[in-house]
Amino acid sequence: MFKALLPKEEKYFEDFKEIISYTQQGAKITLDFFASESYDPAIYLKLKPIQNRCEEISSKVIKRLNKTFITPFDREDIFALVKRLNAIGDNLFGAAVRVDTYNVIDKVDGADELANIVLMQIKELDTVLKDLNHRHENIDECKAVRDLENEADNVYRRELKKLFQTETDPLTIFKKKEILDILENAADKCQSAANVITQILIKNS
Repeated sequence: MFKALLPKEEKYFEDFKEIISYTQQGAKITLDFFASESYDPAIYLKLKPIQNRCEEISSKVIKRLNKTFITPFDREDIFALVKRLNAIGDNLFGAAVRVDTYNVIDKVDGADELANIVLMQIKELDTVLKDLNHRHENIDECKAVRDLENEADNVYRRELKKLFQTETDPLTIFKKKEILDILENAADKCQSAANVITQILIKNS
């Protein structure tokens, strides 16, 4: 009873909104990077400060969890959500940085499509996270994220098949496949975040 009367720490909602806002910025930059006719290192370098900021917010949330007695919802859900949101940005940066690390010159077919799908997923996550502390029934945005993940799977399989059919150099196949792998994993992380949000909404409905 005493615990129920104590004020809950509400700053987590602002943290989620801040992370997803930065992640959306990163997704837009990633899309611009992979959609350009030639890969411009100046574009992907803009991603690093965004990734660093998301890491800082995630670290702040985890530290606060260790000090906060009352949380707005289960602390394991807060931990899971912030980790999954942070992982989206990590994957976006990872895909772009591979282009520079591997000195990829030719466009990676499908990379721009996958980056665009991830951006759409993030926009759906942004919508629900902006009002997470008030929403208890409407989880349409979470379903949309999962539907988009299925679309990303289709693009990934199509481009992988095409890559193995048309490319003859094993090293080029390895490089491009890994970039596609990471972008598809970013879509998976968006779905994982949506799953956590759905769980939170159901628990607190």
